[in-house]
Parts: sequence; C-alpha cells; structure tokens
Amino acid sequence: MKDKILVLDYGTTSLKAALYDKDFNAMSVKSFEFTYDYPAPGFIEYDAETYITAAYKLFSEIVDEHKCGNEIASVTVTGQAETLIPVDKDGNVLGKAIVWTDTRPTEEIEYLGKHIPADEYYSVTGISGLDPVIPLAKIMWIKKHQPERYENTYKFLMLHDFVIYRLSGVMTAEISVYACSGYVDIRKKEYSRKFLDIAGIDIDKLPTLSDPDLILGDLLPEACEAMGVDSAAVVNGMLDQCASAIGAGNILPGVVCETTGTVLAIAATLPDFKPENFPSPVIVLPHGLSGRYLALPYCPTAGMLLKWYKDAFLAKDIEECKASGKDIYVYINEKIEEKGAPIGELIALPHFNGYLSPISNPDAKGVLYGLSLDTDRFDVAHAIMEGISFLLRENVELLQKSGINADRIISLGGGAKSPLWLMMKADICKAKIVTMKNEESTSLGAALGAALAIGLLESEEEIHKYVAVKNEYNSTPDRQQQYQVKYEKYLDLNRRLGFWG
Repeated sequence: MKDKILVLDYGTTSLKAALYDKDFNAMSVKSFEFTYDYPAPGFIEYDAETYITAAYKLFSEIVDEHKCGNEIASVTVTGQAETLIPVDKDGNVLGKAIVWTDTRPTEEIEYLGKHIPADEYYSVTGISGLDPVIPLAKIMWIKKHQPERYENTYKFLMLHDFVIYRLSGVMTAEISVYACSGYVDIRKKEYSRKFLDIAGIDIDKLPTLSDPDLILGDLLPEACEAMGVDSAAVVNGMLDQCASAIGAGNILPGVVCETTGTVLAIAATLPDFKPENFPSPVIVLPHGLSGRYLALPYCPTAGMLLKWYKDAFLAKDIEECKASGKDIYVYINEKIEEKGAPIGELIALPHFNGYLSPISNPDAKGVLYGLSLDTDRFDVAHAIMEGISFLLRENVELLQKSGINADRIISLGGGAKSPLWLMMKADICKAKIVTMKNEESTSLGAALGAALAIGLLESEEEIHKYVAVKNEYNSTPDRQQQYQVKYEKYLDLNRRLGFWG
C-alpha cells in the first residue's frame, strides 16, 4: 500500500532526508553535510548538482533499508529559501548556486534602499528590512557583474524550486519560499512589478508562483530509478519555518512557537497580514496552510552564544566530558543547578551578533553586566540563558502588542532539551512552556502537508492527532516577580547603552 512519505529538508549546513509511515512516525532520518566554496569575501557558493545527488543517495539508502520502493505515496521538499540557482531553457545550471548566506550584493542593497521606501517594502513583502541575502539584490548583482549569465538564464530558481524541478520536471515558485525573495507581494500573491522594475529584473525570468499543496505530477523516471522508487506524487512543499509550525501544531491564529537553536526564531500564526498592527516590523510570510500567515520575529544570537561560552570558558571541561561520555550542555545545566539556580545580579545582553528584533540595531554588542570577584564560569552560563530568555520575552511582548496572545509557548530546537532553561523561560515570559514528543517538527510538518495534499489526511483538524505534547513547564509566582525585577533592569541597561530608545 502506498502510504509512506519521503521528505527532503535542505538546511543551511546539511540536508536531511526522512521517511514517514502512515501514522507519521519517522522510520528513518539520514543527513548529508554541505561543504561550501568561498571564492571571495562575502561570496558563498555550492555545486547545485550535489543538492540533487545527495538527495538521491539518502533516499536510495532509506528505501533500500526499509524495502519500501513500492510503498511511497509522495515526495516533498522543505528547507531554506534564498539560495539562487540560474538555469537555461533545458534546466541546465548556469554556474554555481549562490548560497542564501552570501552577502555580495552590498552596492545593490544600497541602491534599493534609496529607491524603495522602507515602509512600502515591508507592506508589500512582509520582510522587515533590505538585506544582501535576498534574491532581488543577488539577481541585480548577476546582471551587473555577469551579464552573459543573466542573458542566458531562462529562469532564476531558488533551491526549493530547483529540487522540485529535478524531481517533477515542473518549474514553479512556492509562495512561502518566495516570500523571502524581496519581489513578492505576499497579500496579492503575485510578483511586485514595481520592485522588479527598480532592480531592472525581467519578470519573465521568474517561475510561476504556486501554493504549498500543489501536486506537480509523478516523480520523473530518472528520479525513480536513482531513489529505488517505482512511482510517487511530487508535492510542492514549503519553507522550513512554515513546515516547522505545522509539525508543532501551530496552525491556528494565536499559537506561538519559539525555536532556540543557533538563532532564536519565534513563529505565530495570523489570520491575515496587517503591517499597521506591528509597532516594529516583524517578518511575516504566507503560512504553509492556506488562508493565514506566519509572523517570524528573529534574533541572530541564541544557541550560538552558549556555544561561544562553551568554547571560550570550558576547554578542559569539554575534554573531561568527552572522556566520560557526558554531553557538555547537560554538564553546564548540572553545574548551574548545583548552586540552586538562584536569580543572581549578573545580566547578559545577548546581542553578540547584533539586535534584530524587536529593535533593529545591527551595531548592538553583547554585554556582561554585574561581574564581581564572586562570579564564576557557570554564573556566566546562567546569565546567558537568562539573557536569551529575556530576548524571547521582548518578542513575545511585541506579538502581544499586535494582538497575539502568548500564554502558552511551544518550545523547539536544541534549547528545548534543557528543563532548566525551559523553566527559566516559563518564569520570565509568565507563560506555560510545552515541548513536543516529535523533535523533528520541520520534516514532520512537511510530511503532514503532503498528506493533506494527496488525501492521506482528510482535513487540517487531523494534524493534531499526530502532534503530541511531551512536557509542560508552568511558571511560579515568586520567580515571576524576581525575574520581573531583573527583566526591567535588562531593559534599562539596553536603553542606557543606546541599543534602543
């Protein structure tokens, strides 16, 4: 019986391939690490064909392992957005892929900033500010610096579309992925001719926009052969943040998720996009399910700050943990808890990579305030975890000002593995924090979306049958009050240092 779904999840550093059964249990998850090329400062490139050969390799291993080549109902794709891959009329790649984190088009961003008012850009695209990662600027750069490549390009695809094309033979532009392009009007769900004209980009060089649930046809014969699959429907899929929201049950207005991974990402489902509702611009894009949007406050420093702390302060401890087989982050938690986890005086401002939300200040810096001769290494770790939790609360309050209730927050990512940190977030945010049984919410969400598209699920209401809560963390009034005092000091310190008004 064809009741299994294969999912490709293209992250920034790696590709994950997953197989889900009819009850949406992950039967297998395999990964492939990317090794990028850095030909010049700000340039990050990759051989686009490897995106495909890696997918074939992982899928063939999974299918062979489970002997399920005749049981695959659908293949779908999720992951990153802005990686740009120009192709000719025959679908041949023209040069290497420009990876989404590539920041070469700085002059183009400066030009766009002079010709597109910030409030208009946000109102149309839902993107909170111009950034060199957007394809709008990257295509401008190609046209200026590689005119022959530009002229020979039939379609400028993003990574998602390129993979979908190689699986199905159809060139299309999924709307949630293209919401990150800088040239899509997310409310009209069409390309912004004005922004494209300002950038000097031919609209005919872009694929047709489409929805996440679009069934693009059957898997191409060459893909079937490479993967060991007899046949399967190819479902469009969506941006990783949208898939993650579905996999966490964040499908109704008012639900809020937070993912503490390398960065801190918050997601809240909205019934519509009204720019005037946000006192500070927050990234908003179409949800992976129709008829709603997803607000995505984003902070560039979170788990990477704890990693910085680990590498800078705990070299000897790391070696000891390796020798004993203990996870270093579990060790950090234990050391904090040995002191009874008191709410101390030390305050960490976690802006080591700038301040992006709720205030945009890329020049903001990290701060450790309140150091004394009694401060030890694990006080610093504790303060860092508190500081990131304060940053979470700032963004939760921003959502609340926009009419989004957040008395229950779904916690995802590496930070969700720390009960100490989860309890801290509950007390600081004055909210119930819940974790999910399935930690791979992105692949799960993509699988659920594909199942809806092909009819394995009859309605969205069924999603909640497969999205289960693992643990709950409820705040305590006394620690709420203690943290309220410290949070106000945190805000005041940000103001005094000029990080926000």
